[in-house]
Amino acid sequence: MVGKFIVFEGTDGSGKGTMLAKTAEWLFNSSIGHDKIVLTREPTFSGPGSQIRKALKSDKEPMTKAKQLLSLYFEDRKEHIDKLIKPALQLGSIVLCDRYKYSTICYQQAQGIPVESIVAMHKRLLVPDLVLVLDVDPKVAMKRIRASRSSIEKFEKDFFLGEIRQNYLNLKKALPDEPIKFIDANAEPDEVFLKVKKEIAKVLK
Repeated sequence: MVGKFIVFEGTDGSGKGTMLAKTAEWLFNSSIGHDKIVLTREPTFSGPGSQIRKALKSDKEPMTKAKQLLSLYFEDRKEHIDKLIKPALQLGSIVLCDRYKYSTICYQQAQGIPVESIVAMHKRLLVPDLVLVLDVDPKVAMKRIRASRSSIEKFEKDFFLGEIRQNYLNLKKALPDEPIKFIDANAEPDEVFLKVKKEIAKVLK
């Protein structure tokens, strides 16, 4: 039995991590009966992934090293697919992933790289069974970020969050054949999760 690959996407402050954790708990404890659940994220903590994390912490301006980061994201993603995601799916696991190629498309596009070139680069990579984009107003996102963190990262500014959000909203134009679903994530977590469960249940039937 082949598993399912479900991706959680959205701007910083959209609640991806919360929804992923709630989903894992729900699947594990529900009568659906899924006991093979893999939680993962991108960038990973591997070689390319660790380089990305180091660069994101050290660079203060979003426009720096855009092309270099794009290459690192791609290499990290290929390694992630080959070493973790595909093997887990072949074992029948449900893979829940915090960010995937859609983050790269939206964030690197905001750094000035044409969306067409990013999409073309990822053309042959694994397509998820479901992509949940948690759509949240930038002001709500910033409020959540400030409440939960002691420092603000380089993309966590109203202007960039607004631009990145719009890039997410345009994803269906760039990838019309992919299973992208938008979830209004402005409400309280429990209310948002009801919508998330509804979409995931359709995929797991």
